[in-house]
Amino acid sequence: MQHPLYELHGQSLDKNYKLQIDTKQRHYFEQKYFELFILDEDGRKFHPHVFTGIYSAGRKSSGIKGWIDGDYYEKVSSDKVTLNLPEFGLDVKLFKKIGDLIPHGGSLMVSYAMFWGESEVHKNTSRALDLGVPPIATPIGYLIFHAGCWAGFKDWYFPEGGNEGPKKLQGFKPLNREDALRRAEETIKFLKDFIERKGDRSDLKLTAKERSKEIIDALLLTFIIDA
Repeated sequence: MQHPLYELHGQSLDKNYKLQIDTKQRHYFEQKYFELFILDEDGRKFHPHVFTGIYSAGRKSSGIKGWIDGDYYEKVSSDKVTLNLPEFGLDVKLFKKIGDLIPHGGSLMVSYAMFWGESEVHKNTSRALDLGVPPIATPIGYLIFHAGCWAGFKDWYFPEGGNEGPKKLQGFKPLNREDALRRAEETIKFLKDFIERKGDRSDLKLTAKERSKEIIDALLLTFIIDA
């Protein structure tokens, strides 16, 4: 049976780019380390990897759901050509594909503080969190939302136990339809409260409010109108 990670190998992000994945087994049988690269239409590989981390298939015996914990790089290069994923909407497409690997009740963790390769998406996420922006409306939180892991967020600002690595956001995928409806209503309410706050004049907060409106519209269309 093919490992779920290999479903990403060869998938297209758009007509010009596709994905390549390299994996390595970890000491836990259900976990693999992986590096995800972008190839152009001529097969040239962009560096560094666009996403790298650990995939866990979960453990049915202990009720642990599958999860991914990794680092995202929004700028990659090949032959002195730099590809900035947000400019072409490739960041959202990438996270949707990553989210497809995560089961209901599972989670996606993405670092917003990097040991190397830190870029605007990381810096602006950290700044937005410091300003009180809801995690889901930060740049990385917005990508996690598009991965389908929006039903509750945790900000790993202070790692517990010392093994969690850098600061990261963790988003959870709804357990089922009922959970999704309840979580959607909660999310819409606190995002509306955030949008209605007065005195938010910084560009980061104004942009976060626009993201919040988009998220609200998507949740209404998917979970409320269709309920």
